[in-house]
Amino acid sequence: MLPIPSRLIARRASPRDARSARRAWSLRAARLAACLLLPGLAVTAQAQDKLTFLTSWRAQSEHGGYYHAQAKGYYRQCGLDLQIRQGGPGVDPKTLLVTGAVDILMASYSDTVFQLVQAGFPAKAVMAGFQRNPQILMTHEGNGIEKLEDMKGKPIMIATGSRTTFWPFLRARYGFSDSQIRPYSGQIGPWLADPGAIQQGLVSNEPFRVRKETGKSPKVFLLSHGGYQSYGSVIVVPQTLIDGKPQLVQCFVSSSRRGWAEFLADPSAALPLIRKDNPDNPDDLVANTLQVFKAEKIVEGVDGVPIGAMTEARWKAHADMLTEAGLLPAGFDVRQVFTTQFLR
Repeated sequence: MLPIPSRLIARRASPRDARSARRAWSLRAARLAACLLLPGLAVTAQAQDKLTFLTSWRAQSEHGGYYHAQAKGYYRQCGLDLQIRQGGPGVDPKTLLVTGAVDILMASYSDTVFQLVQAGFPAKAVMAGFQRNPQILMTHEGNGIEKLEDMKGKPIMIATGSRTTFWPFLRARYGFSDSQIRPYSGQIGPWLADPGAIQQGLVSNEPFRVRKETGKSPKVFLLSHGGYQSYGSVIVVPQTLIDGKPQLVQCFVSSSRRGWAEFLADPSAALPLIRKDNPDNPDDLVANTLQVFKAEKIVEGVDGVPIGAMTEARWKAHADMLTEAGLLPAGFDVRQVFTTQFLR
């Protein structure tokens, strides 16, 4: 109980007056406590809107900011009951978003939202989880490949979805051709068996797996260093959700940005949830991901760019590349595919 100010008792001589003073102060203290608690109770009792968020792959530390926000209850605090659903082999993310099977989509590249809008499905990117796209091509040391230009004409293993994302950039910028494409299964076995092999990967994943398997480091080419301007981990939301429930979109964006900032400092809260969905996340892989993300400024960007930020200049540069590759009509208005209203 709050202490009773002595001045309230000192002015009254009788025990009855003292008891009355105590009762009066107790009532005031109870009312004060109730007022202080009401905001917290309002958050706890707030009706929760349910949304499903589809990630780009099986749960991993590359999704750490979202899992951290989930573990800390940040989404629930602003009224969002978020279900995180894993992506992976056989999952068609664009179809799931268009049909309403999921409400929020994590796209590996900026291209996804261009494709959705061009197909007649209004949607926008509301934040960029990665300022620098972590996509790489990797090969072996000692095979004569020293730069991306040296890969022209050589077989390259890429996933089917990559044909409409970073591959058009490589065709337009470096003269690659579709005849170079070989299927990529997501495994590093075929790459290990061929000293001349080139395959796609993530800067935070495949090089680590190669070092762990062989004790040797692969030669890594981060496509963003080669001019690829796509954001990574792009959060795409249907226009209907932006118009109908902007407070939920704001809740997701703000909570996710906070989650990423805290996850980079300490991933411990998120890891149990990540490993519950996908146990294949050992400590050394997580530590490697964090180290690489910080070194390459994957999440935080360079020159103090805020987490999640997007600029019209970056979107315009990517649109120009798509136009040059024949995948986007000239004069396309990039404001159709992104908004910064939830980042202000």
